[in-house]
Amino acid sequence: METLGEYLRTLRELQNLPIRKVAAALDIDQSTLGKYERNERLPKRELLSDFASFYNVAVSDLEKKYLTDKVVFTLLEEENPESILVECKDKLNYLKNKNGESKINE
Repeated sequence: METLGEYLRTLRELQNLPIRKVAAALDIDQSTLGKYERNERLPKRELLSDFASFYNVAVSDLEKKYLTDKVVFTLLEEENPESILVECKDKLNYLKNKNGESKINE
């Protein structure tokens, strides 16, 4: 299992592309792209579609990694992150059952 940053780096390296070329193609700074790849910073969610198009991968795969990284990096700063995650799962199920799945995103 890899983070979004690790996955982006893997995609770039598989295509033998230097970081400067990818950054230029996506119109972002090289140092910013480096921070994404080192998990020092998450890209804005809107940028995921640009990465997906550039690397010819599904945007849904990038979004899943983005969201899980966002949750996990937040939980890493907390005590008992596993118990918080269990409660999140329970709360998600509760809200789905109470409101119907479609109402959660409204």
